[in-house]
Formats: sequence, C-alpha cells, structure tokens
Amino acid sequence: MKFFNLFKLSHRELDYNRLTSQLKAMTFILKRGNIHGQFVDRLKWHVAPRFFYVVSFPTHVDIEAAVSCQLKCPMCLRHTMPSQLMHGVMDFELFKKIVDEISKEKVYSIKLSWRGEPLLNPNIVRMVEYAKKKGIKDVAFLTNGERLNQDLAEALVDAGLDWISFSIDGLNENYEKIRFPETFENIVKKVMILKKYRDKKNRKKPLIRVQTIWGAIKNYPETYFQFWENIADKVYVIADQARGDIVDFPRVKNYICSEPWQRIVVGWNGIIPQCITDYSEVNVLGDVKKETLREIWHGKKFKQLRMSIKEGKIYDNKACSVCHDTGVMYEKKVDIGKKVIKINLYRGQEFDIAKISDKR
Repeated sequence: MKFFNLFKLSHRELDYNRLTSQLKAMTFILKRGNIHGQFVDRLKWHVAPRFFYVVSFPTHVDIEAAVSCQLKCPMCLRHTMPSQLMHGVMDFELFKKIVDEISKEKVYSIKLSWRGEPLLNPNIVRMVEYAKKKGIKDVAFLTNGERLNQDLAEALVDAGLDWISFSIDGLNENYEKIRFPETFENIVKKVMILKKYRDKKNRKKPLIRVQTIWGAIKNYPETYFQFWENIADKVYVIADQARGDIVDFPRVKNYICSEPWQRIVVGWNGIIPQCITDYSEVNVLGDVKKETLREIWHGKKFKQLRMSIKEGKIYDNKACSVCHDTGVMYEKKVDIGKKVIKINLYRGQEFDIAKISDKR
C-alpha cells in the first residue's frame, strides 16, 4: 500500500468541496493553531479506519446542543424524523458530564451541532466557555445563523469559539427559497456582525466557514464564491444528497464507512445513534446517561456495526441502507475565476431548486 493511500478520504469528506484557494486553506489551518495536535488528530482520523483499528477513544465527538430547529429546509433529513424526536435542547449538566469525560480522554475536537440549530440552546455560550475551560482544543458548530445577533456574536467570540460554519445555500432568491423565512440580506448582515467584532478585537477566531449545497449555486458557482471569498475564511460547496428519500441512486457495492472508527455522536438527550446520518435513531448504540462514552465506544453494539462493515454487510444496517454517503461519486470541473477546480458529486442525487414551492 502506498503511504498516501493511508490518507484516502471517505465520501463524507469528499463531498465537502473546497472552493477557497490552497493558500487560504493553509492559512486557515495555521490560524487554528496547535499544529502538532491537528496533525496527530488527522493521523488518527484518516489512518485508523484504513486498518479497521479502534482507537482507545474517538478523536472527535459531536454533541447536539439542540435538536429543535426553526427552519424547514427541503434537503434536510429532519423531514424523515418521528415527531417525538423533533424538539429539545441539551441540559447543561448533561453537557458538563460529557465534556468532563472527553476532556480526561484528551479528545481533540467537539462540534456542538447535529440535527438542529445550536443557537436555540440558551446555554450555547456557556457550553463553548466550559469546553474551552476544560481544555478542548477545537470547539465549533454549524448554524443556519438566523438567531445570531450582536450580543450573541460578541459572546461567542469572547467565549473562545474556534470556528463556526454558516449554511448559506445560494444567493438572494435561491437562498430565500431554501432558508425561508430568513432573507439573504439579513444573513449577510449577521455574518458580518461576527466578523467585524472578531476583527475589532484583533482575534483570529472564530474562523468563519460558509457552505452551500451544489444544487443552489450550480448556475453561478463563480458568483457565489466571489461574494463570500473576502468575507469567509473558507468557502465550501457540498454535493447534493438524496437525504432520507428512497430513490434508486447507484451505491458503492462494498462501501467502507470510516465513521465507527473516528467519531461518536451524542444526541441532545444523551442517546448515542449509529452516526450523524442516523437522524431517526434507527440504531441506538447507547445512552451516555447510563454508560460512559468509553464503555459505549468499546461496547457490543459498536463492535457489531464495525464487523458488519468489515465483512461487506453494511447494507444489512437499516441506517446505512438509506445513507447518501454510500452513493457512487463522480468528478465535475467548475470554472472559478481564472482557475478550474474539480468537485465531487453523487450520481442520481441531484437537488432541483426549481421544485421548491415559493409558498412554504
């Protein structure tokens, strides 16, 4: 095996396509700091799954600050979830219990988001502060940004948030069709509030990412990139995904998923689902209110999941059988200014913005 094959990316990483230049991407890494820690973390992240090696503790933990969300974006897996799973925010004492354990385990990074909008948790700033106080090197979350305001933006910067990713699908009317009832003008103002306060305080963090699905910008990728390039520290386009829809898209026959060797997800209520695609908690692997994360990570159910993947029986798992990550990918060349970049997309999982009703 060639050395660089050890770092071969999984589909979940390949479908995040960077539009930002290589130089700016390297600057992003340097601004994150703790270069040695980043290297060790990425080494575990990429190499362990290649050898089906179970690290003593996951290198990354997703902690769901809130499952509730105020928006109804058409491409979101939330539309497949049972109603009883749609609402709730994580209790701060439960959050502290989780962070106390992972800080002792020297976990490198946490993300305070999953199915819902983290800014709906009234303790989100306290969560960031507590995680940084406990020594977590990389604390971040994804957000639709709709609830961001001046006070909250300032508090997040002051709390030490490392990076924040805004889901901003398309420009102007395209954005507003997807992210209704938020407006494009408002979301731009909110991102700028955060950026201006960060820069005013002469801080590098939180680094700002902006991301969009391909279907929202496929007719104007260069325009989207140019709009955000001087505002965000990184700009991404995400491959369209048939999330939760039972459609006949081509799948990789013996897909090897890296997730069970890399990360663990904790729902707002302490439930540990199979992975970040398991929105409906089809395969629950544990409950952090009853067991430690270490016990769950090395428990029977996690072992069974890993074995099914190793033996080529991944589609025996119900959550895997509808996962978009298992789809066949292809490369597409895209003109961005004076350069041509290659992005990875899924066959048969295209998102058609024209089918979205204007009266949602």
